[in-house]
Amino acid sequence: MPATDPALRLPAIQVACPACGARPGDLCTSHGGSRQRRHNVHQARTQALGKSERR
Repeated sequence: MPATDPALRLPAIQVACPACGARPGDLCTSHGGSRQRRHNVHQARTQALGKSERR
């Protein structure tokens, strides 16, 4: 996983992804975990970040 993957710079990477189970700091996966989403994260992960910031 190169550090240059754009998704690693997104704020949502700080929380776990409820859609694919990626841990904080790890890229989301698509297609049953066989492919990493290097450019974005699941919408559910972005929403989870919003919920964690409101606490």
